[in-house]
Amino acid sequence: MKGMLHRHKNMKRNSKQHLHGAIAKRREAPEVPLCNLPLEILSQILSRLPISDAIRTSVLSRKWKYVWRGHTNLTFDSATMRRYYFKGPTESGIVSDKEFIARVNTVLHQHSGLGVEHMEVKHMLNNKHGDHVDGWVNFAIASKTKELIIDLSGGHKMSLSSDLLYGIQRVREEPYHLPSQLFSADNGSCLRFLDLTSVFLQLPADFNGFMNLKNLTLVDVGITDEDVQCMLSRCNRLEFFEIAYCRLVTGIRMPHPSKQLKHLLVDRCPLLQVIELNCSPTALVYTGNMVPFIFASTSKLTNICIKFLTSHPCLYYMVTGFPSTLPSLETLTLHCAEVERTVLPRTSFKFTNLRHLSLELVLSGDEERETDLLDYGYLLEVAPFMETLELHMWMNCRRKPYRKEDGELRIHPPHQHAHLKSVRISGFFGQKDQVELALHILRSSVVLKKMEITPRVEISDCAESAKRYYQRTEYVDGHKVATEFVCKADHRNVVDVVRASFSWGPPLDYVHRTGGVQGASQLRGSLSRLLKGGQMRTVTRSKRRKLSFKKHKTSAQRMC
Repeated sequence: MKGMLHRHKNMKRNSKQHLHGAIAKRREAPEVPLCNLPLEILSQILSRLPISDAIRTSVLSRKWKYVWRGHTNLTFDSATMRRYYFKGPTESGIVSDKEFIARVNTVLHQHSGLGVEHMEVKHMLNNKHGDHVDGWVNFAIASKTKELIIDLSGGHKMSLSSDLLYGIQRVREEPYHLPSQLFSADNGSCLRFLDLTSVFLQLPADFNGFMNLKNLTLVDVGITDEDVQCMLSRCNRLEFFEIAYCRLVTGIRMPHPSKQLKHLLVDRCPLLQVIELNCSPTALVYTGNMVPFIFASTSKLTNICIKFLTSHPCLYYMVTGFPSTLPSLETLTLHCAEVERTVLPRTSFKFTNLRHLSLELVLSGDEERETDLLDYGYLLEVAPFMETLELHMWMNCRRKPYRKEDGELRIHPPHQHAHLKSVRISGFFGQKDQVELALHILRSSVVLKKMEITPRVEISDCAESAKRYYQRTEYVDGHKVATEFVCKADHRNVVDVVRASFSWGPPLDYVHRTGGVQGASQLRGSLSRLLKGGQMRTVTRSKRRKLSFKKHKTSAQRMC
Protein backbone atom coordinates (compact mmCIF):
# COMPACT_ATOMS: atom_id res chain seq x y z
CA MET A 1 0.00 0.00 0.00
CA LYS A 2 2.84 2.36 0.90
CA GLY A 3 4.55 1.56 -2.41
CA MET A 4 1.42 2.53 -4.36
CA LEU A 5 1.16 5.86 -2.51
CA HIS A 6 4.84 6.54 -3.19
CA ARG A 7 4.43 5.88 -6.93
CA HIS A 8 1.34 8.11 -7.01
CA LYS A 9 3.28 11.00 -5.41
CA ASN A 10 6.13 10.61 -7.91
CA MET A 11 3.73 10.65 -10.86
CA LYS A 12 2.05 13.77 -9.50
CA ARG A 13 5.44 15.48 -9.01
CA ASN A 14 6.56 14.56 -12.53
CA SER A 15 3.34 15.87 -14.09
CA LYS A 16 3.76 19.20 -12.28
CA GLN A 17 7.35 19.50 -13.48
CA HIS A 18 6.27 18.74 -17.05
CA LEU A 19 3.54 21.38 -16.84
CA HIS A 20 5.89 24.05 -15.48
CA GLY A 21 8.42 23.16 -18.18
CA ALA A 22 5.84 23.63 -20.93
CA ILE A 23 4.79 27.01 -19.53
CA ALA A 24 8.42 28.08 -19.29
CA LYS A 25 9.00 27.15 -22.95
CA ARG A 26 5.98 29.20 -23.97
CA ARG A 27 7.31 32.18 -22.06
CA GLU A 28 10.68 31.82 -23.74
CA ALA A 29 9.10 31.84 -27.24
CA PRO A 30 9.64 35.18 -28.97
CA GLU A 31 6.62 37.46 -29.07
CA VAL A 32 5.74 39.05 -32.39
CA PRO A 33 4.17 42.51 -32.01
CA LEU A 34 0.98 43.00 -33.98
CA CYS A 35 2.50 45.92 -35.87
CA ASN A 36 5.31 43.68 -37.17
CA LEU A 37 2.95 41.37 -39.02
CA PRO A 38 2.93 41.61 -42.83
CA LEU A 39 0.69 44.30 -44.27
CA GLU A 40 -1.48 41.72 -46.04
CA ILE A 41 -2.29 39.95 -42.75
CA LEU A 42 -3.06 43.22 -40.96
CA SER A 43 -5.37 44.20 -43.79
CA GLN A 44 -7.21 40.87 -43.51
CA ILE A 45 -7.60 41.38 -39.77
CA LEU A 46 -9.04 44.87 -40.20
CA SER A 47 -11.39 43.64 -42.93
CA ARG A 48 -13.27 41.72 -40.23
CA LEU A 49 -14.15 45.03 -38.57
CA PRO A 50 -16.75 47.54 -39.79
CA ILE A 51 -15.13 50.11 -42.05
CA SER A 52 -15.65 52.89 -39.47
CA ASP A 53 -13.79 50.93 -36.77
CA ALA A 54 -11.04 50.01 -39.20
CA ILE A 55 -10.51 53.68 -40.06
CA ARG A 56 -10.08 54.53 -36.39
CA THR A 57 -6.94 52.37 -36.24
CA SER A 58 -5.17 54.92 -38.46
CA VAL A 59 -4.39 57.04 -35.37
CA LEU A 60 -2.28 54.30 -33.73
CA SER A 61 0.94 54.97 -35.63
CA ARG A 62 2.33 55.92 -39.03
CA LYS A 63 2.26 52.31 -40.18
CA TRP A 64 -1.34 51.83 -39.12
CA LYS A 65 -2.34 55.03 -40.89
CA TYR A 66 -2.68 53.29 -44.25
CA VAL A 67 -3.53 49.71 -43.29
CA TRP A 68 -7.30 50.22 -43.43
CA ARG A 69 -7.06 51.35 -47.06
CA GLY A 70 -6.88 47.71 -48.13
CA HIS A 71 -10.18 46.92 -46.38
CA THR A 72 -11.99 44.22 -48.41
CA ASN A 73 -15.44 44.52 -46.79
CA LEU A 74 -16.98 47.95 -47.41
CA THR A 75 -20.42 48.40 -45.82
CA PHE A 76 -21.90 51.90 -45.94
CA ASP A 77 -25.13 52.40 -44.00
CA SER A 78 -26.50 54.69 -41.31
CA ALA A 79 -24.79 52.66 -38.58
CA THR A 80 -21.25 52.63 -39.98
CA MET A 81 -21.42 56.22 -41.21
CA ARG A 82 -22.39 57.72 -37.86
CA ARG A 83 -19.76 56.07 -35.69
CA TYR A 84 -17.15 57.95 -33.71
CA TYR A 85 -14.68 58.45 -36.52
CA PHE A 86 -17.10 60.78 -38.26
CA LYS A 87 -19.05 62.08 -35.28
CA GLY A 88 -18.84 65.79 -34.75
CA PRO A 89 -19.52 67.68 -31.53
CA THR A 90 -23.06 68.63 -32.52
CA GLU A 91 -24.06 65.53 -34.50
CA SER A 92 -27.18 63.55 -33.72
CA GLY A 93 -27.75 59.89 -34.47
CA ILE A 94 -29.41 60.59 -37.85
CA VAL A 95 -27.24 60.89 -40.94
CA SER A 96 -28.55 63.22 -43.64
CA ASP A 97 -28.21 62.46 -47.34
CA LYS A 98 -25.51 65.10 -47.72
CA GLU A 99 -23.48 63.79 -44.80
CA PHE A 100 -23.83 60.17 -45.93
CA ILE A 101 -22.68 60.97 -49.47
CA ALA A 102 -19.73 63.05 -48.25
CA ARG A 103 -18.51 60.32 -45.91
CA VAL A 104 -18.80 57.53 -48.47
CA ASN A 105 -16.91 59.68 -50.99
CA THR A 106 -14.19 60.37 -48.40
CA VAL A 107 -13.66 56.68 -47.66
CA LEU A 108 -13.62 55.61 -51.30
CA HIS A 109 -11.26 58.46 -52.23
CA GLN A 110 -8.69 57.26 -49.67
CA HIS A 111 -9.20 53.52 -50.28
CA SER A 112 -6.63 51.66 -52.36
CA GLY A 113 -9.34 50.38 -54.70
CA LEU A 114 -7.86 46.89 -54.76
CA GLY A 115 -9.16 43.48 -53.66
CA VAL A 116 -12.68 44.49 -52.58
CA GLU A 117 -14.68 41.34 -51.85
CA HIS A 118 -17.91 42.92 -50.61
CA MET A 119 -19.37 46.40 -51.14
CA GLU A 120 -22.72 47.42 -49.72
CA VAL A 121 -24.58 50.76 -49.86
CA LYS A 122 -27.78 51.13 -47.81
CA HIS A 123 -29.39 54.56 -47.61
CA MET A 124 -32.50 56.28 -48.94
CA LEU A 125 -31.32 57.92 -52.13
CA ASN A 126 -32.84 58.52 -55.58
CA ASN A 127 -31.94 59.71 -59.06
CA LYS A 128 -31.10 63.22 -57.80
CA HIS A 129 -28.02 61.68 -56.22
CA GLY A 130 -27.20 59.74 -59.39
CA ASP A 131 -23.78 61.33 -59.99
CA HIS A 132 -22.50 60.21 -56.59
CA VAL A 133 -23.99 56.70 -56.81
CA ASP A 134 -22.53 56.35 -60.31
CA GLY A 135 -19.11 57.04 -58.80
CA TRP A 136 -19.62 54.31 -56.19
CA VAL A 137 -20.70 51.81 -58.87
CA ASN A 138 -17.65 52.73 -60.97
CA PHE A 139 -15.46 52.17 -57.89
CA ALA A 140 -16.99 48.69 -57.48
CA ILE A 141 -16.30 47.95 -61.15
CA ALA A 142 -12.72 49.20 -60.99
CA SER A 143 -11.95 47.32 -57.76
CA LYS A 144 -13.41 44.09 -59.25
CA THR A 145 -15.91 43.70 -56.42
CA LYS A 146 -17.35 40.18 -56.13
CA GLU A 147 -20.42 41.02 -54.02
CA LEU A 148 -22.34 44.24 -54.70
CA ILE A 149 -25.42 45.35 -52.74
CA ILE A 150 -27.20 48.61 -53.58
CA ASP A 151 -30.24 49.21 -51.38
CA LEU A 152 -31.63 52.73 -51.80
CA SER A 153 -34.92 52.07 -49.96
CA GLY A 154 -33.58 53.43 -46.69
CA GLY A 155 -34.39 50.19 -44.87
CA HIS A 156 -38.14 50.43 -45.58
CA LYS A 157 -38.57 47.05 -47.26
CA MET A 158 -41.29 46.08 -44.78
CA SER A 159 -43.49 48.99 -45.88
CA LEU A 160 -43.49 47.66 -49.45
CA SER A 161 -45.59 44.67 -48.37
CA SER A 162 -48.19 46.76 -46.51
CA ASP A 163 -48.39 49.28 -49.36
CA LEU A 164 -49.20 46.54 -51.87
CA LEU A 165 -51.58 44.77 -49.48
CA TYR A 166 -53.67 47.88 -48.74
CA GLY A 167 -53.22 49.59 -52.12
CA ILE A 168 -51.34 52.56 -50.69
CA GLN A 169 -49.90 54.84 -53.37
CA ARG A 170 -47.01 56.87 -52.00
CA VAL A 171 -45.43 59.84 -53.73
CA ARG A 172 -41.99 58.57 -54.69
CA GLU A 173 -38.98 60.28 -56.17
CA GLU A 174 -37.64 58.97 -59.46
CA PRO A 175 -35.51 55.91 -58.61
CA TYR A 176 -31.81 55.82 -59.32
CA HIS A 177 -30.93 54.55 -62.82
CA LEU A 178 -28.11 52.04 -62.86
CA PRO A 179 -25.36 52.98 -65.34
CA SER A 180 -25.07 50.86 -68.47
CA GLN A 181 -21.32 50.28 -67.95
CA LEU A 182 -22.13 47.92 -65.07
CA PHE A 183 -23.58 45.45 -67.58
CA SER A 184 -20.67 45.30 -70.00
CA ALA A 185 -18.92 41.96 -70.39
CA ASP A 186 -15.61 43.17 -68.97
CA ASN A 187 -16.91 45.23 -66.07
CA GLY A 188 -19.26 42.61 -64.68
CA SER A 189 -17.00 39.61 -65.10
CA CYS A 190 -16.02 39.47 -61.40
CA LEU A 191 -19.53 39.80 -59.96
CA ARG A 192 -20.78 36.70 -58.17
CA PHE A 193 -23.49 38.29 -55.99
CA LEU A 194 -25.72 41.20 -57.04
CA ASP A 195 -28.50 42.58 -54.80
CA LEU A 196 -30.48 45.62 -56.01
CA THR A 197 -33.30 47.42 -54.16
CA SER A 198 -35.34 50.49 -55.18
CA VAL A 199 -33.49 51.24 -58.41
CA PHE A 200 -34.32 51.33 -62.13
CA LEU A 201 -32.63 48.81 -64.39
CA GLN A 202 -32.52 48.81 -68.18
CA LEU A 203 -30.17 46.39 -69.91
CA PRO A 204 -28.17 47.59 -72.91
CA ALA A 205 -28.83 45.92 -76.25
CA ASP A 206 -25.43 44.24 -76.25
CA PHE A 207 -25.81 42.65 -72.79
CA ASN A 208 -24.33 39.15 -72.83
CA GLY A 209 -24.82 38.27 -69.17
CA PHE A 210 -22.58 38.21 -66.10
CA MET A 211 -20.03 35.51 -66.62
CA ASN A 212 -19.66 34.42 -62.96
CA LEU A 213 -22.87 35.66 -61.34
CA LYS A 214 -24.42 33.03 -59.05
CA ASN A 215 -26.85 35.03 -56.89
CA LEU A 216 -29.22 37.75 -58.18
CA THR A 217 -31.80 39.60 -56.07
CA LEU A 218 -34.16 42.28 -57.42
CA VAL A 219 -36.41 44.04 -54.88
CA ASP A 220 -38.64 46.97 -55.89
CA VAL A 221 -36.69 47.29 -59.13
CA GLY A 222 -38.10 48.97 -62.21
CA ILE A 223 -37.47 46.25 -64.79
CA THR A 224 -39.44 44.89 -67.75
CA ASP A 225 -40.38 41.30 -68.57
CA GLU A 226 -37.91 41.27 -71.45
CA ASP A 227 -34.99 42.31 -69.24
CA VAL A 228 -35.89 39.72 -66.60
CA GLN A 229 -35.94 37.03 -69.27
CA CYS A 230 -32.63 38.31 -70.67
CA MET A 231 -30.98 38.20 -67.23
CA LEU A 232 -32.17 34.65 -66.62
CA SER A 233 -31.21 33.40 -70.04
CA ARG A 234 -27.75 34.96 -70.31
CA CYS A 235 -26.37 34.53 -66.80
CA ASN A 236 -25.41 30.93 -67.37
CA ARG A 237 -24.03 30.28 -63.88
CA LEU A 238 -26.97 31.73 -61.96
CA GLU A 239 -27.99 29.46 -59.06
CA PHE A 240 -30.29 31.70 -56.95
CA PHE A 241 -32.79 34.26 -58.27
CA GLU A 242 -35.12 36.40 -56.15
CA ILE A 243 -37.58 38.94 -57.47
CA ALA A 244 -39.91 40.85 -55.14
CA TYR A 245 -42.21 43.89 -55.26
CA CYS A 246 -41.34 44.59 -58.90
CA ARG A 247 -44.38 46.52 -60.11
CA LEU A 248 -43.73 46.33 -63.86
CA VAL A 249 -43.25 42.56 -64.16
CA THR A 250 -46.19 40.63 -65.65
CA GLY A 251 -44.45 37.34 -66.47
CA ILE A 252 -41.34 35.42 -65.48
CA ARG A 253 -40.22 33.27 -68.38
CA MET A 254 -37.09 31.30 -69.08
CA PRO A 255 -37.48 29.63 -72.47
CA HIS A 256 -33.91 28.34 -72.67
CA PRO A 257 -32.95 25.37 -70.47
CA SER A 258 -30.60 25.97 -67.57
CA LYS A 259 -29.02 23.34 -65.36
CA GLN A 260 -27.50 25.79 -62.89
CA LEU A 261 -30.56 27.59 -61.47
CA LYS A 262 -31.44 25.84 -58.19
CA HIS A 263 -33.53 28.30 -56.17
CA LEU A 264 -36.30 30.64 -57.36
CA LEU A 265 -38.03 33.09 -55.01
CA VAL A 266 -40.93 35.26 -56.22
CA ASP A 267 -42.58 37.59 -53.71
CA ARG A 268 -45.56 39.92 -54.22
CA CYS A 269 -45.15 41.17 -57.79
CA PRO A 270 -48.66 42.69 -58.10
CA LEU A 271 -49.07 42.44 -61.90
CA LEU A 272 -47.56 38.97 -62.30
CA GLN A 273 -49.69 36.63 -64.42
CA VAL A 274 -47.54 33.59 -65.23
CA ILE A 275 -44.34 31.77 -64.29
CA GLU A 276 -42.94 29.64 -67.11
CA LEU A 277 -39.59 27.95 -66.67
CA ASN A 278 -37.78 25.62 -69.03
CA CYS A 279 -35.22 24.77 -66.38
CA SER A 280 -34.82 22.51 -63.38
CA PRO A 281 -34.69 24.45 -60.11
CA THR A 282 -34.88 22.29 -57.02
CA ALA A 283 -36.70 24.83 -54.81
CA LEU A 284 -39.47 27.35 -55.50
CA VAL A 285 -40.85 29.88 -53.00
CA TYR A 286 -43.81 31.95 -54.20
CA THR A 287 -45.97 34.57 -52.45
CA GLY A 288 -48.73 36.41 -54.31
CA ASN A 289 -51.97 35.93 -56.21
CA MET A 290 -52.74 32.59 -57.82
CA VAL A 291 -50.93 32.31 -61.15
CA PRO A 292 -50.30 29.33 -63.44
CA PHE A 293 -46.98 27.55 -63.04
CA ILE A 294 -45.57 26.01 -66.20
CA PHE A 295 -42.51 23.82 -65.80
CA ALA A 296 -40.45 21.72 -68.17
CA SER A 297 -41.39 18.06 -68.54
CA THR A 298 -38.04 17.15 -66.96
CA SER A 299 -38.56 19.35 -63.90
CA LYS A 300 -36.49 18.38 -60.87
CA LEU A 301 -38.39 20.49 -58.33
CA THR A 302 -38.14 18.80 -54.96
CA ASN A 303 -39.26 21.62 -52.64
CA ILE A 304 -42.16 24.06 -53.24
CA CYS A 305 -43.52 26.68 -50.83
CA ILE A 306 -46.56 28.67 -52.02
CA LYS A 307 -48.48 31.34 -50.15
CA PHE A 308 -51.57 32.72 -51.83
CA LEU A 309 -52.65 36.20 -50.78
CA THR A 310 -56.20 35.74 -52.08
CA SER A 311 -58.82 33.20 -51.03
CA HIS A 312 -58.56 29.88 -52.80
CA PRO A 313 -59.45 26.32 -51.76
CA CYS A 314 -56.21 24.62 -50.79
CA LEU A 315 -57.18 21.01 -51.43
CA TYR A 316 -58.83 21.82 -54.75
CA TYR A 317 -55.69 23.62 -55.92
CA MET A 318 -53.54 20.67 -54.93
CA VAL A 319 -55.50 18.14 -56.98
CA THR A 320 -56.27 20.38 -59.98
CA GLY A 321 -53.92 23.37 -60.08
CA PHE A 322 -50.57 21.65 -59.88
CA PRO A 323 -49.00 20.59 -63.16
CA SER A 324 -48.49 16.89 -63.64
CA THR A 325 -44.83 17.51 -64.56
CA LEU A 326 -43.56 17.37 -60.98
CA PRO A 327 -42.38 13.79 -60.61
CA SER A 328 -39.61 14.67 -58.13
CA LEU A 329 -41.58 16.80 -55.65
CA GLU A 330 -40.74 15.70 -52.09
CA THR A 331 -41.68 18.67 -49.87
CA LEU A 332 -44.73 20.91 -50.33
CA THR A 333 -45.81 23.85 -48.16
CA LEU A 334 -49.07 25.54 -49.11
CA HIS A 335 -50.80 28.52 -47.48
CA CYS A 336 -54.41 29.25 -48.46
CA ALA A 337 -57.41 31.12 -47.12
CA GLU A 338 -60.77 29.39 -47.63
CA VAL A 339 -64.30 30.74 -47.35
CA GLU A 340 -66.30 28.11 -49.24
CA ARG A 341 -66.34 24.41 -49.99
CA THR A 342 -65.59 23.11 -53.47
CA VAL A 343 -66.44 19.81 -55.16
CA LEU A 344 -63.35 17.69 -55.71
CA PRO A 345 -62.87 15.72 -58.93
CA ARG A 346 -63.21 11.94 -58.79
CA THR A 347 -59.80 11.37 -60.34
CA SER A 348 -56.81 13.55 -59.62
CA PHE A 349 -53.06 13.75 -59.93
CA LYS A 350 -51.16 11.80 -57.27
CA PHE A 351 -47.96 12.99 -55.64
CA THR A 352 -46.02 9.75 -55.81
CA ASN A 353 -42.76 11.17 -54.42
CA LEU A 354 -44.20 13.58 -51.84
CA ARG A 355 -42.78 12.83 -48.40
CA HIS A 356 -43.44 16.02 -46.40
CA LEU A 357 -46.65 18.07 -46.66
CA SER A 358 -47.31 21.24 -44.66
CA LEU A 359 -50.63 23.09 -45.04
CA GLU A 360 -51.50 26.47 -43.54
CA LEU A 361 -55.27 26.91 -43.62
CA VAL A 362 -57.10 30.11 -42.76
CA LEU A 363 -60.78 29.16 -42.47
CA SER A 364 -63.18 32.10 -42.23
CA GLY A 365 -66.90 32.34 -41.72
CA ASP A 366 -69.58 32.44 -39.05
CA GLU A 367 -71.11 29.54 -37.09
CA GLU A 368 -72.41 28.10 -40.39
CA ARG A 369 -68.96 27.90 -41.97
CA GLU A 370 -69.13 26.38 -45.46
CA THR A 371 -65.74 24.72 -45.47
CA ASP A 372 -65.39 21.16 -44.22
CA LEU A 373 -62.06 19.98 -42.82
CA LEU A 374 -63.01 16.32 -43.14
CA ASP A 375 -62.47 16.75 -46.90
CA TYR A 376 -58.75 16.89 -46.15
CA GLY A 377 -58.83 13.21 -45.37
CA TYR A 378 -58.48 12.95 -49.15
CA LEU A 379 -54.79 13.87 -48.68
CA LEU A 380 -54.08 10.29 -47.70
CA GLU A 381 -55.15 9.20 -51.19
CA VAL A 382 -53.40 11.86 -53.29
CA ALA A 383 -50.12 11.48 -51.36
CA PRO A 384 -49.82 7.71 -50.84
CA PHE A 385 -46.13 7.79 -49.80
CA MET A 386 -46.30 10.81 -47.46
CA GLU A 387 -44.35 10.36 -44.22
CA THR A 388 -44.86 13.71 -42.46
CA LEU A 389 -48.05 15.79 -42.37
CA GLU A 390 -48.43 19.24 -40.77
CA LEU A 391 -51.84 20.91 -40.56
CA HIS A 392 -51.64 24.46 -39.23
CA MET A 393 -55.06 26.05 -38.87
CA TRP A 394 -56.49 29.42 -37.96
CA MET A 395 -60.19 28.97 -37.34
CA ASN A 396 -61.30 32.56 -37.90
CA CYS A 397 -64.92 31.79 -37.12
CA ARG A 398 -67.28 31.50 -34.16
CA ARG A 399 -68.15 27.82 -34.20
CA LYS A 400 -68.46 26.21 -30.76
CA PRO A 401 -66.34 23.25 -29.64
CA TYR A 402 -67.81 19.81 -30.20
CA ARG A 403 -70.02 18.15 -27.59
CA LYS A 404 -71.89 14.85 -27.70
CA GLU A 405 -75.15 16.78 -27.84
CA ASP A 406 -74.07 18.11 -31.29
CA GLY A 407 -74.65 14.69 -32.87
CA GLU A 408 -72.59 11.71 -33.87
CA LEU A 409 -69.17 12.20 -35.39
CA ARG A 410 -68.98 11.36 -39.08
CA ILE A 411 -66.77 8.43 -40.00
CA HIS A 412 -65.24 8.15 -43.47
CA PRO A 413 -64.14 4.72 -44.63
CA PRO A 414 -60.51 4.50 -43.48
CA HIS A 415 -57.94 4.64 -46.26
CA GLN A 416 -55.05 2.43 -45.23
CA HIS A 417 -51.93 4.60 -45.45
CA ALA A 418 -48.76 2.56 -45.00
CA HIS A 419 -46.15 5.36 -44.82
CA LEU A 420 -47.43 8.23 -42.66
CA LYS A 421 -45.35 8.33 -39.47
CA SER A 422 -45.67 11.84 -38.02
CA VAL A 423 -48.63 14.24 -37.83
CA ARG A 424 -48.80 17.67 -36.21
CA ILE A 425 -52.07 19.62 -35.94
CA SER A 426 -51.97 23.19 -34.61
CA GLY A 427 -54.82 25.65 -34.11
CA PHE A 428 -57.00 22.78 -32.82
CA PHE A 429 -60.00 24.48 -31.19
CA GLY A 430 -62.06 21.33 -30.82
CA GLN A 431 -64.56 22.05 -33.60
CA LYS A 432 -66.46 19.05 -34.91
CA ASP A 433 -64.80 18.69 -38.32
CA GLN A 434 -61.38 19.10 -36.70
CA VAL A 435 -62.12 16.13 -34.45
CA GLU A 436 -63.43 14.09 -37.38
CA LEU A 437 -60.32 14.78 -39.47
CA ALA A 438 -57.96 13.89 -36.61
CA LEU A 439 -59.81 10.63 -36.00
CA HIS A 440 -59.80 9.75 -39.70
CA ILE A 441 -56.02 10.25 -39.94
CA LEU A 442 -55.48 8.30 -36.71
CA ARG A 443 -57.53 5.31 -37.89
CA SER A 444 -56.10 5.28 -41.42
CA SER A 445 -52.39 5.58 -40.63
CA VAL A 446 -51.09 2.07 -40.09
CA VAL A 447 -47.50 2.93 -39.10
CA LEU A 448 -48.18 6.23 -37.31
CA LYS A 449 -45.65 6.86 -34.53
CA LYS A 450 -46.70 10.30 -33.31
CA MET A 451 -49.68 12.63 -33.62
CA GLU A 452 -49.17 15.95 -31.87
CA ILE A 453 -52.21 18.19 -31.32
CA THR A 454 -52.00 21.75 -29.99
CA PRO A 455 -54.54 24.59 -29.89
CA ARG A 456 -51.74 27.13 -30.35
CA VAL A 457 -52.09 29.15 -33.56
CA GLU A 458 -48.84 28.76 -35.48
CA ILE A 459 -49.71 30.56 -38.72
CA SER A 460 -47.57 33.64 -39.21
CA ASP A 461 -50.38 35.66 -40.83
CA CYS A 462 -52.32 35.72 -37.58
CA ALA A 463 -51.48 38.89 -35.64
CA GLU A 464 -49.98 38.46 -32.18
CA SER A 465 -52.96 40.13 -30.50
CA ALA A 466 -55.35 37.76 -32.29
CA LYS A 467 -53.15 34.79 -31.42
CA ARG A 468 -53.29 35.71 -27.76
CA TYR A 469 -57.05 36.11 -27.88
CA TYR A 470 -57.71 32.84 -29.72
CA GLN A 471 -55.21 30.79 -27.76
CA ARG A 472 -56.41 32.03 -24.40
CA THR A 473 -60.12 31.62 -25.12
CA GLU A 474 -59.95 28.42 -27.14
CA TYR A 475 -57.12 26.58 -25.42
CA VAL A 476 -59.15 24.76 -22.78
CA ASP A 477 -61.86 23.87 -25.29
CA GLY A 478 -59.36 22.43 -27.75
CA HIS A 479 -57.36 20.56 -25.13
CA LYS A 480 -60.47 19.11 -23.48
CA VAL A 481 -62.08 17.97 -26.74
CA ALA A 482 -58.84 16.44 -28.06
CA THR A 483 -58.32 14.57 -24.80
CA GLU A 484 -61.90 13.36 -24.59
CA PHE A 485 -62.46 12.22 -28.17
CA VAL A 486 -59.10 11.74 -29.92
CA CYS A 487 -57.04 10.32 -27.07
CA LYS A 488 -59.79 7.86 -26.16
CA ALA A 489 -59.71 6.48 -29.70
CA ASP A 490 -55.92 6.10 -29.57
CA HIS A 491 -55.16 2.42 -28.87
CA ARG A 492 -51.47 2.70 -29.80
CA ASN A 493 -50.54 5.55 -27.46
CA VAL A 494 -49.31 7.81 -30.27
CA VAL A 495 -51.44 10.92 -29.61
CA ASP A 496 -49.88 13.76 -27.63
CA VAL A 497 -52.14 16.69 -26.74
CA VAL A 498 -49.74 19.54 -26.01
CA ARG A 499 -50.30 21.86 -23.09
CA ALA A 500 -49.30 25.49 -23.61
CA SER A 501 -48.27 28.16 -21.15
CA PHE A 502 -48.81 31.88 -21.56
CA SER A 503 -46.89 34.86 -20.22
CA TRP A 504 -49.98 37.00 -19.65
CA GLY A 505 -53.45 36.72 -18.15
CA PRO A 506 -54.71 34.37 -15.41
CA PRO A 507 -53.22 30.86 -15.18
CA LEU A 508 -54.81 28.20 -17.32
CA ASP A 509 -55.95 26.14 -14.36
CA TYR A 510 -58.07 29.16 -13.39
CA VAL A 511 -60.32 28.19 -16.28
CA HIS A 512 -60.53 24.60 -15.00
CA ARG A 513 -61.52 25.87 -11.56
CA THR A 514 -64.33 27.94 -13.06
CA GLY A 515 -65.99 24.91 -14.58
CA GLY A 516 -64.25 23.55 -17.67
CA VAL A 517 -65.81 24.62 -20.95
CA GLN A 518 -68.35 26.80 -19.20
CA GLY A 519 -65.51 28.62 -17.46
CA ALA A 520 -63.76 29.04 -20.78
CA SER A 521 -66.90 30.64 -22.18
CA GLN A 522 -67.01 33.05 -19.25
CA LEU A 523 -63.37 33.94 -19.76
CA ARG A 524 -63.98 34.33 -23.49
CA GLY A 525 -66.77 36.81 -22.78
CA SER A 526 -64.64 38.91 -20.44
CA LEU A 527 -61.74 38.94 -22.90
CA SER A 528 -64.10 39.86 -25.72
CA ARG A 529 -65.32 42.87 -23.74
CA LEU A 530 -61.71 43.77 -22.99
CA LEU A 531 -60.74 43.63 -26.67
CA LYS A 532 -63.75 45.78 -27.60
CA GLY A 533 -62.44 48.60 -25.48
CA GLY A 534 -63.88 47.88 -22.05
CA GLN A 535 -61.65 48.39 -19.06
CA MET A 536 -61.12 45.75 -16.41
CA ARG A 537 -61.88 46.99 -12.97
CA THR A 538 -58.86 46.85 -10.75
CA VAL A 539 -58.71 47.08 -7.00
CA THR A 540 -55.77 49.09 -5.77
CA ARG A 541 -53.69 48.01 -2.83
CA SER A 542 -55.13 50.71 -0.61
CA LYS A 543 -58.68 49.56 -1.34
CA ARG A 544 -57.71 45.97 -0.64
CA ARG A 545 -56.26 47.01 2.70
CA LYS A 546 -59.44 48.91 3.58
CA LEU A 547 -61.63 45.95 2.67
CA SER A 548 -59.40 43.62 4.64
CA PHE A 549 -59.44 45.98 7.65
CA LYS A 550 -63.27 46.23 7.59
CA LYS A 551 -63.57 42.46 7.39
CA HIS A 552 -61.34 41.91 10.41
CA LYS A 553 -63.07 44.70 12.32
CA THR A 554 -66.51 43.18 11.69
CA SER A 555 -65.36 39.73 12.79
CA ALA A 556 -63.80 41.21 15.95
CA GLN A 557 -67.05 43.00 16.83
CA ARG A 558 -68.97 39.75 16.42
CA MET A 559 -66.54 37.97 18.74
CA CYS A 560 -67.07 40.67 21.34
